[in-house]
Amino acid sequence: MSTDPKSRRFSLRSSRTEPMQPTGESDEDEAEAARAANKFDIRRLIGGLFCLYSVILIALGIFGSHHIKNKAAGINVDLWTGLGMLVVGVLMIVWALTRPVMPEPPETRGQGSGRIRRAPAT
Repeated sequence: MSTDPKSRRFSLRSSRTEPMQPTGESDEDEAEAARAANKFDIRRLIGGLFCLYSVILIALGIFGSHHIKNKAAGINVDLWTGLGMLVVGVLMIVWALTRPVMPEPPETRGQGSGRIRRAPAT
């Protein structure tokens, strides 16, 4: 058998059967981490950007020049695209507010997902 590290095979089965040790974080630390995660939740960021860009497009659709607004076969594309983006942005923000990131329950804290991690590809 070769001793070259690149030729070693890693077992897909874990030799550890006991659960991982707890991280030592208290419930207050977990709640604070969840609040911080909710503040920068990707759904809020995407929803906010969609709303911002939709307001710009709606303003262009309403106050833009008549020639630009009716360029696409008489359809005000900026206005309709802005309205669609506003709906998507509001749905993303509502989703983030109604389903926030929750702290891990104390009975499962530190156990991980149960998935086996594989070695990185070489």
